[in-house]
This record gives sequence, structure tokens and C-alpha cells, in this order.
Amino acid sequence: MSRTAVTGGPTWCLALSKDKRKLAAGTEEGYVCVFDVVDEGIMYDRALEKQEGRILHICWHSSGEYIVTGSVNCVRLWSLTEGRVTRCSVGNSASEVIVWCVGILDDMTIVSGDSRGKTCFWNAKLGTITQEVQTHKADVLSLAVCSDNKSVYVAGVDPHIVQVSKVQTGAKTGKKECWVKSNVRLIHTHDVRALALTCDDKMFSGGVDTVLVLSYYPPKTVIKFQALPHPGSISVAGEAESILLRYNEHLELWQLGSSGEDGGPTGRFLPISKDRVKLLEIGAHEDEVIEWCAVSPQSLWITYIVKGNIRIFQFYPPKPGSHISVRRVRVMSKEIKSSRQVLWLGEARLASAATDGVIQVIAVSEMEASLEKELALKPGCSVVRMSTNPDGSVLVVADNQHNITAFSLDQENSIMLPSYNSPVTAIGVHPTTRDIVVVHADMTIKEYDLTKQKYTPFCRDFLSACCSDLSKRNSVIHNVSYDPLHAHLILLHDDSSIIVLDKQKLAAKEKLGKPGKVRRHEEKLNGGNCKSSNNVAKVGTTGAFSFVQRSNQVVHFTHTRKESLVSVELNPLQLFDKLPPALKVKKFGGV
Repeated sequence: MSRTAVTGGPTWCLALSKDKRKLAAGTEEGYVCVFDVVDEGIMYDRALEKQEGRILHICWHSSGEYIVTGSVNCVRLWSLTEGRVTRCSVGNSASEVIVWCVGILDDMTIVSGDSRGKTCFWNAKLGTITQEVQTHKADVLSLAVCSDNKSVYVAGVDPHIVQVSKVQTGAKTGKKECWVKSNVRLIHTHDVRALALTCDDKMFSGGVDTVLVLSYYPPKTVIKFQALPHPGSISVAGEAESILLRYNEHLELWQLGSSGEDGGPTGRFLPISKDRVKLLEIGAHEDEVIEWCAVSPQSLWITYIVKGNIRIFQFYPPKPGSHISVRRVRVMSKEIKSSRQVLWLGEARLASAATDGVIQVIAVSEMEASLEKELALKPGCSVVRMSTNPDGSVLVVADNQHNITAFSLDQENSIMLPSYNSPVTAIGVHPTTRDIVVVHADMTIKEYDLTKQKYTPFCRDFLSACCSDLSKRNSVIHNVSYDPLHAHLILLHDDSSIIVLDKQKLAAKEKLGKPGKVRRHEEKLNGGNCKSSNNVAKVGTTGAFSFVQRSNQVVHFTHTRKESLVSVELNPLQLFDKLPPALKVKKFGGV
């Protein structure tokens, strides 16, 4: 990480040139600072002539010779070769118009979106406006230009994403080009703050509603990616059937509920006989933000990270005739480094991913925490995610260069798994066989035999044959867990479903299509009356995979003990209640 001073106060906007060799920054006091992008970071080049007012948005021309900026009441074109500035005035002196976003086409046509809801097109050479299109009913905050320079996408406070296209008119009087609204998409509920186009003009959009959306046409396609909590927000103590939840300023430890029934038809939710109980709440100091948390399998130890510092607590569970108590481990060895994330290796043993890329194994007692050993990755690599088995004998680490290293802590050795050029999204270690399952971002699943140091026969014969079909799913796998009583089952989950992989069903050649028809088990329970389906999950089976579709967003899913599992889910309506109000548009017949 490198830091460079910027002339002119706070920076409001950044833009990278097309060749990615120059970086431009717009500042509060009207300066445009240009930097050279080098291997070591960025190097200051120069600051352009100071202008009045802050610079709200900035972009580069494809040639790299011009910069366009948007400010209050004006759009400016900066020539880097000639050193001059062309000012394009917006609106009149009586009303203030804020230019929130700008863009420039290859033919030197400038596009701007402003607080009036208008998308304006300018002649950059003359500094005059050529056309205005009223695209929205409120501020236009974001803009993206298509690769062919014939269409522009705009959006903002009015969440409609409008496509403005260049067409030819006036066949009788002579052909004339003009810009018109051609396509409107309503895929967001709140302000759209960012638009980005791929090389094939597929559009990503995001904003206040916290949803990232991929949309394109033809064919008409809309794919939504829900916002995920920060890693290290949820930790499950499997043996104690407890769960630790991280908030910005405090932690909460909950005892999970239970059901009086042992089983029932597939897909039926069991009634809760014992409700969940909040056992403990640990608050951070004032003005501190908790970055990561973890709880040991028996919930006897709790740790969290604040500004890289590890804080460890010993928890004494409630017993008949005694109260809940917690004690902080005050003595921390000076050899313990600043940490990014932590993971409990069984009880009283902690793995810490230090900020310098080293993994530290820390021994914890009632009195102190001391460094036991250090595990090294490849030079220049840093830890992305860690996973371990219940007894903490195996630690699997994925780094930022897609390398996966398995450390055998009891045998004091390490193994580098075969490389694969895709980010790792989930890792799981089997509690009995110590086989490692790794899931990548392209939905490729690898199962590795740690004892024989090679892929398992199941991985070679089955998983490799169906990974291409799994890649058709829009979301990635976030977690891998196992059922110790059924060694052939692998438990996975993504944003919207819980997935059970049964290795005994060898259906390698069967293509994974849509989930099968959902059988409503409440028909037998309610005498054929299917009006009530709240106690039945949607279960579909395709080949060796069983999909349990969930209406809420699945944040975390894992095995606890025996035949119990825990699923942490987020209702989207709870998130919408905390968002600022959206733009109100009066509709005919509505309130």
C-alpha cells in the first residue's frame, strides 16, 4: 500500500485512462491532479489549472489527451497537450444545476447527467449544447457509455435505468442524427449510484438497495446478487450448539433452540420446543469497530479483532446454581502480530492470519496467550480464508494468488494442493477422513485426499464431469460442511438455497437442469389440503444434488452436532426497513 498527497483538499472522484497508465483525481478546490501508474503504485505528475468549485465527476477520452469534469453549473474539457480548458455552462444564473456524472465519446461528444433529471449532449470543440433529453424525474447520478458509442445508460435517484440511443431521422429532408430514449429498465428500488459495462455491453448496476444486478438484452436477463455480510460476522460452536454474531460495536452469543421431534417427512420443518437464548453480549470500547470474531467448538473461548489487535475471552457456560461469567485474557505475548482474521483450532488454540502474511498458532490459557509456532506461505501471499477440522489437526489456507496450502499441525508438515486459476469461495475439511473439498468461483469442486496427497476417485470420476453444469448457477458456494454420521454427504449453500451432495449417487453423465418438481408433503399431513405450506421447504432433486430453496437469503449454513444443523438467514424486508426512503412517484389510482 502506498500513499500520495493530492493538491486541493479532499478528493471527490477518480478516473483511470483507457491504457491504465494515468490516474486523474478531482478535488474539493477545483484542481485536477494527474498521476502516473507505475509498478510501485502511483507517482505525481502534475496538477491542471485551478477552476472554481469542486469537481464532482471525472472521465478520460479514449485517446488519453482529454479529461472531462462535471461541477456545479458547468462541464469542462481539459486538453492535456494544449493546456487549455473549455467551459460549457449548464442552466442559467437563477437556478443551480449540479452535474453529477459525465462521459465523452470517441467523436468528442460530451455526455452529462444533472440534478434536473436531464441527459445533455455537448459539442466539445465549440462548448455548446446540442441536445437535451429528459430521461428522469430526479437527479441523474451515474452514466455509462457503450463500446460502440451509439448508446448511453443513465440512472440515479429515479431508479429507472434508461438507455439513450443515437438514431437517424428526417429521411425526406436529409438524414440527421439525434439521441432518443430507447429502453427503460426498473430493476432497483432505490438510488442507482454506479453503472459499469463489460466489453460485450452487459451492464452491472448497484446502489442504495445494496443489490448488485447484472442485466442485458437480448435475451432479456436480470440476475441479482444480494449483499453479503463481512467475513467473520458469524461463528458457530458446533459442540455447544451456540452461535456468535458480530455487530459493529458488540458481540452476541446465542444458545440455539431445539425441537422435541427427531424426524419427519422430507422438507418438513420441525416445531420448536425450546427457543433460542441469548447467553452473552460483549461490547467494544467507544469508537471501536469489531472487524472479526470467532468462538471455539465448545464455546469456552471467544475472540475478536479491533484495529488488528486480538482480544480473547474465556466464557464459563451457565450451570445449575451458578451464573454466567466471562474473563478476558489480559497477558498477550509481544510476539503476537497484528491480525486480519482468526480461527479456533479446537479449544485453547488459535490460528491468526497476520497482516504480513504469516499464520501464527497461538496457545491460550486462563492467564496468557503465547505464540506456539508460525506457518509461512509463499512470499508475497496473504491469507484470504482458513478452514479446519473439529479437532484442529489440519489447517487449510487459501491465499490471494489462488494457492491452497494444507498444514498438518500434528505432523509438522505442509502440502500444496494442485493449483487452479480461479478464486476460492469455500473450503471444508472432513471430520473423520480429513479429505479437503475446495469450491472455486467458477463452481468447480475439488476433493483432495490429504493422506494419499492426490485427488479422490470421486473427484476424478464424478465432480469433474458435472462442474460445467454447476457453473450455470448464478451464485457461488459460500460454505462447505459435513454430516459426520453420513460420510457420503457434502453440505453446501449459496445465496438462496441449501445444497446436499450425495456422493453415493453416481450420476456423472446426467446434466443438471432445473430442480425437479417440489413434492408437497403437507398433503398427507393435512389430509390433502395444501393451503398451508409454511411448514414445508421447497426441495428439488437433480442427480446427486438436492436443493432446498429458501425465500430468505442464506447467510450461513453448517453442521453443529449429531443430526443438527443451523441456518442463518436474512429477510430482505428487514434490510429495506433500514434503507433511506426511495423516490416517491405518484401513480394513477395509487396513494
